[in-house]
Amino acid sequence: MANERSDHSRYVLRTAWLWALLFLAQAVPAADPPKVEVFAPGVISLPERIEFCLAMSPDEQEIFFTVRKAAGQWEIHHSRRLQGAWQASTVAPFFGTFSDSEPSLSPDGRRLYFSSNRPRQAGAPPADFDIWLVERHDDRWPDPRPLPEPVNGAGDQWRASQSLDGTLFYSSRGLWRCAFDGTAVTPPVRLFDPQAPGALVGGHAFVAPDQSYLLTAWMNGPGGRGGWDIYVSFRDPQGNWGPSINLGDEVNTAAGEDFPLVSPSGRDLYFFRYQKNEAGESGDIYRIDASFLDTLRKKAQ
Repeated sequence: MANERSDHSRYVLRTAWLWALLFLAQAVPAADPPKVEVFAPGVISLPERIEFCLAMSPDEQEIFFTVRKAAGQWEIHHSRRLQGAWQASTVAPFFGTFSDSEPSLSPDGRRLYFSSNRPRQAGAPPADFDIWLVERHDDRWPDPRPLPEPVNGAGDQWRASQSLDGTLFYSSRGLWRCAFDGTAVTPPVRLFDPQAPGALVGGHAFVAPDQSYLLTAWMNGPGGRGGWDIYVSFRDPQGNWGPSINLGDEVNTAAGEDFPLVSPSGRDLYFFRYQKNEAGESGDIYRIDASFLDTLRKKAQ
């Protein structure tokens, strides 16, 4: 009889715990998915123009980005944040004559990379798109200069992104990597996705300052939602890049997503979303909490 009472007590206790857990599960709401929002609407992201490819200073108080003037013609704008609010942008002082696009700041904020069709020799006509560099001195930006060959070789070169150790990633019919010390470059190496031998990695990359991950944009890539999608590849302790992972429905849609950037603080992911339909075309810079990248990293391990 004593054993029966003991078994009954354990059963009652176990049942009470189950009901308590069920109550807690219903009482605590599930975490909402991260919210995507237009970046600085009405100030930076304007309905009457297309903006893309954000670059942000280390203190997150200064930005550069591209504005489309016409098909194939772009200019780079600049804005500062004053008392917590972004100011209306203006064309950066060293831009405006030629078609300039896709700015990117080095992790220390001293180098601004961009793509331009300005000729490498003064007086020559506009050329194909090369990667150029302008280095900040105090609060001044002297005249830009082109990166040396073989980075600026045949064809167009697009969006450069640099890590803390000087490794430079850039796009030119695929994604390339080289070392750049401000003067000379090492021979560029083309990147391939380890999950699809022979398949080129997407372009318009953003590399984490410590090279722990790489964000890229693919046209019709694996698991794509349509058009351009954004992917992430994580680097293991041995320095090997893992397969490209689609960022999923948190970011990618049937529209086109491109030009990813994680803020220097690591809190926010910025990207470009482009849509074209019977109503016309639109394109703005969007923002989302970047913490979901940690979830993707754990799944990839």
